[in-house]
Amino acid sequence: MTDNDYTPAGLIAMIRRVHSPRGRRLAGLYAIEGTRLIERALRAGAALEAVLAAESFISSADPRRHALRGELAAAGCPITVVADETVSELTEGRDLGPILGLVRFPPTMTLAELVATTDSQPPTTTNESPLLPFSPSPLPPCPPAPLLFLTALDIVDPGNAGALTRTAHAAGAAALLAVGTSDPFHPRATRISRGSIFRLPVIHYPNAAELLDDLHRCGVVAVGTTAAGGVPLPTFAWPAAPVAVLMGNEAEGLPPAVAAALDFAVTIPMAAGVDSYSVNAAAAIVCFARQSAVRHGQE
Repeated sequence: MTDNDYTPAGLIAMIRRVHSPRGRRLAGLYAIEGTRLIERALRAGAALEAVLAAESFISSADPRRHALRGELAAAGCPITVVADETVSELTEGRDLGPILGLVRFPPTMTLAELVATTDSQPPTTTNESPLLPFSPSPLPPCPPAPLLFLTALDIVDPGNAGALTRTAHAAGAAALLAVGTSDPFHPRATRISRGSIFRLPVIHYPNAAELLDDLHRCGVVAVGTTAAGGVPLPTFAWPAAPVAVLMGNEAEGLPPAVAAALDFAVTIPMAAGVDSYSVNAAAAIVCFARQSAVRHGQE
């Protein structure tokens, strides 16, 4: 099937097929579900290839659904209409809106390309303010802040992969680095990302060794979390360089070989009797600390 030419049966089959990592890889597509994700895919300019909607979605007089039908038509995205029961089966009864879509994977980017693109950007200056009756003196050039990357290493739960995608986007990360089993394009991950998957580049690595080699080659500092023994996060002096924050598997954390290869290890203070934060909470705390340091010139 090419050029968005899907029969109802063919589209249903493809949506089912891309529920597996192998299916997504072979098709070059991933599935999204619900009104909000379809809206955000369109507004982010994601490559929305086809949409499957329930009869009730098409016949609904709801203004939001009416507007979305118009946006899909304007984007040239075909809508295939099927029975409500069919959509309910595909969504397993979730009430996010009786509509699903297929999105083509974005073009592959490399870490080197992202670092080079940012390094080539000219410094910014503030020369005038439209709110003032005069032009203030030009400020000195302000170079771009060093890049932040969030790394998801062998994350098992797709919900956590989606939450990390959202956290990376909210923290202003340049990309999510997905390593090993981490899969931010799993259907559950895309739902949990709340649309951040359309806005954030994702770079895949088959294993931690290739990730670490690439970080070193591109001059990106590897900062990882450890439950104990690292530099306390509140006192950590962030380097004035691109940084990758490495988050490990939910149960085991970072493998010993990866922990040994870090440039820095940090520990988040916790109350007595608790051995760790959840992986997404820890990622959010560390990313916030890093971005706060950048904003306040503490690097």
